[in-house]
Amino acid sequence: MMAQQNDALGRVERFFEAVRQGKTNPGEYAQAMVGPEKLPLATTPNHCIYQKDEVRLLKYEPRVRRFETPILFVYSLINRYYILDFMPGRSLIAFMLDQGFPVYCIDWGRPGVDEQDLTWEDYLGRYLRRCIKHTLKDAQADDLTLYGYCMGGTMALAYLSLYPEGVRSFVAQATPVDFTQGGGILAKWTQPDYFNVDALVDAFGNVPTDLMEAGFRSMDPVGTYKKWESFFEKSDDKDFIELFLAMEYWSSDNIPFPGEVYRQYIKDCYQTNNFMNGKMMIGGQRVDLSRIQTPLLNLMATKDNIAPPESSTVLKTITSVKDYTELRFKCGHIGISTSSKGPREFWPQVAAWIADHSAPRS
Repeated sequence: MMAQQNDALGRVERFFEAVRQGKTNPGEYAQAMVGPEKLPLATTPNHCIYQKDEVRLLKYEPRVRRFETPILFVYSLINRYYILDFMPGRSLIAFMLDQGFPVYCIDWGRPGVDEQDLTWEDYLGRYLRRCIKHTLKDAQADDLTLYGYCMGGTMALAYLSLYPEGVRSFVAQATPVDFTQGGGILAKWTQPDYFNVDALVDAFGNVPTDLMEAGFRSMDPVGTYKKWESFFEKSDDKDFIELFLAMEYWSSDNIPFPGEVYRQYIKDCYQTNNFMNGKMMIGGQRVDLSRIQTPLLNLMATKDNIAPPESSTVLKTITSVKDYTELRFKCGHIGISTSSKGPREFWPQVAAWIADHSAPRS
C-alpha cells in the first residue's frame, strides 16, 4: 500500500514539475507523469511495405489468415493512426488480426513545408490509390475492405465515388457526411461569418497543431476540467492512470493539417456542404456519393460531438448502396476504438459484418 501511495505521489510531483516548467502540450504532462516508462501504445508488430514522401503503408500479419480479403484502414489527417492500435486489449487492429484478417494501415506522416500545397487529388489519386494498389499486390487479393475513420472516412468516401475499382466493401466509422445538419459545434464555428479559412492558410501554410488542439479543447471546457479532476481523484489507480495518460499522449500527438487540403475541407464540407451535395471537385472530377454501390457498414457513436449520428446516417439515402447496415454504439467519437466495451460488444459485430463480405481463405 505504501509503495502505491509513493508511486501516486511521484506522478503528481512530476505533474507539478511540468507545470513549473511551463509545459503547454497535454502530451508533455502525460509523459512527465509516466516518467522514464514507455506508454504501451501501438504495440502490435508491423512493418512498412511501401512509402511515398511522408506517407507509409503498414502491414500487420495475422497468426492464422482466414480470409483472402484484406482490410485497409484510412485514418484522419489530424491525429496519428495508432488510435486504431491503441493499447493491449484495446486494439482494433489486433482484434481484426485475431479474427484472421490481413490488416494494412496508412500512416500519413508529419507534413512539412513540402506538403502544404498538396491537394485532395494528391492524397486520394496519388497516395491512397497507390496504397490500395500495394495492399492488393502484397495480400495477393483482387479486392479489399476499405475502412475509413473520422475525416479518413470522408476522404475514403470521396475516393470510392471516384475510383471504386478494387474495393469489395466499405466501413465508415464516426464519419461526418452531412456537415450542415449534423456537423456538431465545429460546423457553427467554421461558418464564413466567423472563420476566414483563406486568411489562416495563407498565413500559416499548414495549420499548426496548437490551433487545432485549442479548438478541440474548447468544444467541452467543463469536460476537460472534470477529466483532470477524475485524474487526481484516481491517482492511486495504476490502470486508470495508464489509460488516462495514453489517451492524453495520443490526443496531443497531433500533426499539422496540410494547408490546401484544409482549405478545401473547410469550404466544401463545413461551409457549403458541397461534399454531400455532389458539388465537390477533386482533380477535375465531381464527387458524387450517389455513385457508390459498394456494400457499406456505417458505425456511429451516440455521444459523438464531432461526427454526430445525424451527420453520418444520411449515407443510407444519398448513396446507391443496397447492402447497407447501420450500427450505433453508446460511446463518444473515440470510444468505438478505445472503449473497454470494444472487444466485448462493439468489434465482434464489426468483424462479423466484414467476414460476411470477405472471401474466405481457400
